[in-house]
Amino acid sequence: MFTSAFNNQLLPRTMNLLTSEQENHLLEKIRQDNDTAFRVLFDNYYRYLTTIAYRYLKEREKAKDFAQDAFVVLWNQRKDLNIKIGLKPYLRQVVVNKCLNHLRREERLDFSENSKLPETITNIDAIHHLEKEDLQKTVQIAVDQLPNRCRIIFCMSRYEEKSHKEISQELGITTKTIENQITIALKALRKAIHKTAMLFSF
Repeated sequence: MFTSAFNNQLLPRTMNLLTSEQENHLLEKIRQDNDTAFRVLFDNYYRYLTTIAYRYLKEREKAKDFAQDAFVVLWNQRKDLNIKIGLKPYLRQVVVNKCLNHLRREERLDFSENSKLPETITNIDAIHHLEKEDLQKTVQIAVDQLPNRCRIIFCMSRYEEKSHKEISQELGITTKTIENQITIALKALRKAIHKTAMLFSF
């Protein structure tokens, strides 16, 4: 597979660099069974989708499988697809839906549990003591360590940019619960940032 000639304009193979015009161009080629166009899309978005899946699942191999599954869905439905939100959001939503369904099947989405608020840390100015790379690493580790339902809600809000209403409808919980869980997440992140900043100050 992926052997057909692709003689149109050169498209980037670096993750996340596709424009809307390039996505539309690729989608039209994919509808025509052009496997090289499909490969270009895969090369650009596979790592991105794997990262999205891992945020939800915390399982690297399963995250890779679900990212690949999203491309399988796209290829199998290529003739009938009517994508209005763009290829990247479409593929991301396929991955997120697969992750949530998987977690539900494993009963890992327990929204009845009570979560305690972490110790409040208000010194958000500590963020300025961190280099960007250190900050991103600190934040990601803190997100990974959140309670399961808290992490899921936070990811849907911050990474998927879903509104509280959308999350409420998708997970079947109240917007108040969502607000509480995001508050828990943000306090945990502030605590992690503050702790890391203190280490850097010595």
